[in-house]
Amino acid sequence: MESRAKIKTELESKQRILKQLEGVYKTSRDGFQKKRVLKEIEEVRTTIKNLKGKLFIIGFENELEEDEEQERIQSISILESISVLPFRRDSRDREIDAVISYMEFYEDNYLSIFSEYYIKLDFNHSIRRDMFYPRFMEIKKILKEYNYELDILNREEYNSIAFYRDKSVIHKIRHRYLLSLDKYFKDLKGFLEILIDDYRTSGNIVLNPHGILSLSEFERNRRLDGYTVIDSLNEIYVFSVEFIRFLGMPNF
Repeated sequence: MESRAKIKTELESKQRILKQLEGVYKTSRDGFQKKRVLKEIEEVRTTIKNLKGKLFIIGFENELEEDEEQERIQSISILESISVLPFRRDSRDREIDAVISYMEFYEDNYLSIFSEYYIKLDFNHSIRRDMFYPRFMEIKKILKEYNYELDILNREEYNSIAFYRDKSVIHKIRHRYLLSLDKYFKDLKGFLEILIDDYRTSGNIVLNPHGILSLSEFERNRRLDGYTVIDSLNEIYVFSVEFIRFLGMPNF
């Protein structure tokens, strides 16, 4: 009979896959894709049920209870688990506070794994993967510009004419920042869908899907430490879907 550890590992992997599939089903507008994904969801749920049954038969009721609690925790939104803090002491824009808090979380916990060191892809997809880091850094420059304009706006010596002029400038930069993030994460979501769908159909775009992420002990944020590559991609995909939904930008 399979060992408890092996069953538990497989169960955790299937639970993450189920969450990712449910995210695809909720956001997809392609009827054919939704039908295919729904079938996969049903299959994964059946597998999860069977794995839990194996754990029960083996006699590890306590382990099963822990797995159910972990499944409940995983059902909580990633964004809801992130603390939203003012990005400036004088900040009055709650939406921007949330966006920047989410982007700091993304940069600290996810962005660093977009490299050949952690995720090994075939040549063409490696080139596309390597673009996400510099693109994010470019978007951060827009935030610096926004922050700079706020500094100018808040100078006490500014008269009312300058105040209203710079209000308009700030709104434009703010909008450009949000549009850039929306485009970035829609591109990232599409890219991750390609990788994950290819893995589910036994493709070979991801060359090390079961490789374990081993982050340096000196890393301040080690959320994905111990994840397999494919599970880390699943989580980043879910984050991307939630963030795009939070922004609520129209599709062009």
